Amino acid sequence: MTRKLIVGNWKMYPTLADSLVLAASFKKSLEDINGVEVVLAPPTAWLVPVIEAWRHPLPHVSFAAQNVWSDDQGAYTGETSAYLLKNIIDYAIVGHSERRRYGGEDNDLVHQKVQACLKWGIKPILCVGEPKKMIDAEGRIDSYLWQKVAEQLLEGIAPVKADQLSKVTVAYEPIWEIGTTTAAEPEYILQVIAKLKEKLAEKYGAATAGMVRFLYGGSVTADNASGILRYSDVGGLLVGGASVKAKDFLQICRLAAKSV
Repeated sequence: MTRKLIVGNWKMYPTLADSLVLAASFKKSLEDINGVEVVLAPPTAWLVPVIEAWRHPLPHVSFAAQNVWSDDQGAYTGETSAYLLKNIIDYAIVGHSERRRYGGEDNDLVHQKVQACLKWGIKPILCVGEPKKMIDAEGRIDSYLWQKVAEQLLEGIAPVKADQLSKVTVAYEPIWEIGTTTAAEPEYILQVIAKLKEKLAEKYGAATAGMVRFLYGGSVTADNASGILRYSDVGGLLVGGASVKAKDFLQICRLAAKSV
């Protein structure tokens, strides 16, 4: 079975000093946690110092950017492109709900960012999700909300060829659960992931679509992680706030290692 993927999105929380302490703690403990793939995404400003302080790499741990710009170079003040990061990171989070909300990013820009990542050998983690529940307790689907999520997926991967699809990870993050005290119910998560897989299968065929790993993100904690990870259709987790709490994040990684 494929190892679970746990992505720690540190967002804009830790200072440089905090990031170095956090990284040191993870380095020491992750050496003994096998059977899981871990990706750490510090603030962009701290990527280089954190990676340099990491020194000897661990085979199951890599780094990600929280965002990339689509153009390689140019007059884009404050942005950092996939081209500039290509020798630093292995993954990049693309189309996160916070980027869509606060940065005004639309599907077309996300599409370009996915394309830029693949062009420079970076594996994109494409985020999709709805602002409120789209499936009710009776299983009825809000067609408008579902259409919007399906568009995020299909327009985001529009530049991806079949032989590139295995390099793409999809992170399903229901926006209505981000920043709350609970994650979405596993049954709900599985319904949405199944529908997203169907969309991929329609475009690429079931075998090729089956190579895509789906993560869940949205108020993931050490308490609710095991209930989500126990399902094979959930390929891992995109962890936000809990990823800057060393004890909690390491516990999530341990649970992921045991769930394979």
